[in-house]
Amino acid sequence: MIRTPCAGIHLSGPNASKTAVVVLRPSGQSGTNGETTGFELVRVYEKIGSFGNLFSDDRLFGILTREGPFGSVFVDCPLTVPPCVDCVRPACPGVIHCDDVGVAWMLSVAERPGAARQRRRRKVNPQGQRLWDVLQLSGSHSKIQDPTYNSNNAPLVVRARTLQRRLNSSSGAGVVDPVKLMETNVPMVVDKIAVHCGISSGSQMPSVAYRNFEVGYDFRRAIIQAMVRSGLLSDNPGSEFRIGSLHQSMEVFHALITAWVACLQNSGKTSSPVDGFVEAGGGWVHLPETSLLPNFR
Repeated sequence: MIRTPCAGIHLSGPNASKTAVVVLRPSGQSGTNGETTGFELVRVYEKIGSFGNLFSDDRLFGILTREGPFGSVFVDCPLTVPPCVDCVRPACPGVIHCDDVGVAWMLSVAERPGAARQRRRRKVNPQGQRLWDVLQLSGSHSKIQDPTYNSNNAPLVVRARTLQRRLNSSSGAGVVDPVKLMETNVPMVVDKIAVHCGISSGSQMPSVAYRNFEVGYDFRRAIIQAMVRSGLLSDNPGSEFRIGSLHQSMEVFHALITAWVACLQNSGKTSSPVDGFVEAGGGWVHLPETSLLPNFR
């Protein structure tokens, strides 16, 4: 087994020092039924803020280029913006007459059979919605609690895109393939993990409970413990970093879940973009394909 490491990044605001990076790799072990016992912890970086003359993105760049090469590197914030936010046209013809592929794709998705109920609840708006959000709201098979793009995480999108450009600069430094960031949504992943592992969160959705001030600490610990029991993560006693302690910080927990999805993507166990999505502008949010995951409950 090739034990290629993968990294997950929790990005905080540009002036905060709560950015965290978690590196995981395949454990190299198998259970009694031949299933992999998951991914083990390699390294944890937390509180990655500016230091002296180094900006936090410089420090992130150093970590990703020094610890790599990675099979996948994921972030827990959007990498794309709504089509109108990205538009550079000097004049706007309006949504209906817009010739942007992303806008046309959003309108076509909203007109699909079965999407009428969702349209009555919220109109398609390329000024404030990403392709992913429109796709989720148009289907009865998917649930999304909050839009992936809003005023709170807009600064994170800018930071993530700036970090990608910083990573692109490594191509001139002898690096053949610069790191390409990919995206996941931690609350949605937590919901999937809770269902897969049979974790109860009481009256709250798991995606809400893990962030709750009163029960979040214990619920995050329960999630990690269940993932270890179910073979989704592997605790490595020989490592200086213990996976069982990563529930203590919300930021590190986010980086852990993000790194786990990166490992799944690298092994072909995440959802793939639907037809036409990438060509329309991208921004696919990778989520686990739980049907492909081991379950030892």
